[in-house]
Amino acid sequence: MIPRSIEDITPEWLTDALGGAGFLTSDRVETIRFSPTGEGLGFIGEIAKLVVGYSKSPNQGPRTLVAKLAVPNHDVRQFADRAGLYEAEIRFYKELGKNPGIRVPQFYFGDADSGYFVLLLEDLSHLRVGDETRPGSVADAYAAVRNIACLHAHWWDRQELAELQWLHRPQDPVAAQSRQQVYLEAWSAVSRQLETFLHPDVHEIGARLGPKLAQVWSNTSTGALTLNHGDYRLANLFFDGDQVVTFDWQFVNQGPPALDLADLLVWSLTNDQRDTHQAALIELYVATLEENGVQNYTQEEVLQDCALGMLRNLENYVVSIRNLAMDDHEGGAWIDAVSPRMVVLADWDCAKLIPV
Repeated sequence: MIPRSIEDITPEWLTDALGGAGFLTSDRVETIRFSPTGEGLGFIGEIAKLVVGYSKSPNQGPRTLVAKLAVPNHDVRQFADRAGLYEAEIRFYKELGKNPGIRVPQFYFGDADSGYFVLLLEDLSHLRVGDETRPGSVADAYAAVRNIACLHAHWWDRQELAELQWLHRPQDPVAAQSRQQVYLEAWSAVSRQLETFLHPDVHEIGARLGPKLAQVWSNTSTGALTLNHGDYRLANLFFDGDQVVTFDWQFVNQGPPALDLADLLVWSLTNDQRDTHQAALIELYVATLEENGVQNYTQEEVLQDCALGMLRNLENYVVSIRNLAMDDHEGGAWIDAVSPRMVVLADWDCAKLIPV
């Protein structure tokens, strides 16, 4: 039985979960104390820290861990389930998380059924987490770029990715057509509201994108593919000294490189920070790829894929405002912070990727 709320995680259930995954043998969970993680209720996942007491000392299992469950909101939960977000995150940790090429939280347990899911992960709440709702550290942005370039280099044109049926593929024609329909419905519902948030040029790009979204992705190059995090922003990164720990893998995908770089440039830098640092960050991304063995990714291809990723950011932004839990304080702060930054799509002339 998958817990449907944090309170459904009982000592008996946790004993079975950790025991079945090999983290407990003769020991058992006796007590659980729920403690805030500093994240609380995310856009599509409910999160809590568990402080665990065991029957033996020294204990075998983790003393603290993080539990992530589906959100209580029925509509949001259905949206995430239909989009395969819960399954993707669990499968990432189970199938790719042992050697992802970058640091990720340790995986203890994961399962999904009937629109619900549960993940038990390493507790990293003692580390500093990024936050794009206010001007962030430029040093964090540089560390994040190095980190994501290492991920992309590690999975560069790896054949085994093509064999993973659960992996999101933004270029897949059927998936792109389905996303186009979702986007059109979302745009119809929120386009008037977005007139108050978005620069007029970006609003126009959003209107043009809807009926052409699938065509945009079918027109992309068939060059190198790699593993993209899919939602690569400071709020999904822990910082441990000079190390970065990447979490929230629900949008993980196999797609053109530099999509994640676009996420970072759009979501996690103010316009002034981006204007000052984007050239250096792009140079760092290419240099880190080259240091890790990737020699055939040109500057022109980087810029093309990055612009494509920015259109994907706009798509996710519109769909998120329509479908996800944006009506709470966290969601409102995110909208207020990132909406002005969407002007980058006009600055980069992303409209040129949309067929007339």
